[in-house]
Amino acid sequence: RLKEEDGIELKMINMGGGFPANYITRTNELGVYAEEIARFLHEDFGDDLPEIIIEPGRSLISNAGVLVSEVVLISRKSRTALHRWVFTDVGKFSGLIETLDESIKFPIWTEKSGEGEDCVIAGPTCDSADIMYEHHKYPLPLNLAIGDRMYWLSTGAYTTTYSAIEFNGFPPLKDYYI
Repeated sequence: RLKEEDGIELKMINMGGGFPANYITRTNELGVYAEEIARFLHEDFGDDLPEIIIEPGRSLISNAGVLVSEVVLISRKSRTALHRWVFTDVGKFSGLIETLDESIKFPIWTEKSGEGEDCVIAGPTCDSADIMYEHHKYPLPLNLAIGDRMYWLSTGAYTTTYSAIEFNGFPPLKDYYI
């Protein structure tokens, strides 16, 4: 329409980014997204396509990162509470801000196994928003203990940049590159 009505011919379109990553819910293969993008571009431009720039985003790097946290407290809010609360030394304000509204559900692995129980997972700060998962309960082993490690998988995208400053006196995440 721009070309026909205003004589403007697009040379390039920056579609931004990025493609999604797999967390606890799988996403489509990259080819599915590419086919849909190509279909819409051909509908609008035919064979006279402008240069297309697309950022791969988290699909490229997410699986390359593992955030290692330590369990600092396990408790129940009362004797009759249905769920355990597992507090870690890493929270929303130290790299896991994308758990806000539980929008990203990272896969979590522990060295312990056995019978599990659905848990609420929270961070170490006194901020009431430092709860990563309260509505989506993660099944964690009943024998999980203070001092055990929790491995947050698929955290290669953005977690370290979200942890660039001290919050409530907690230092930013340390990065290790292999």
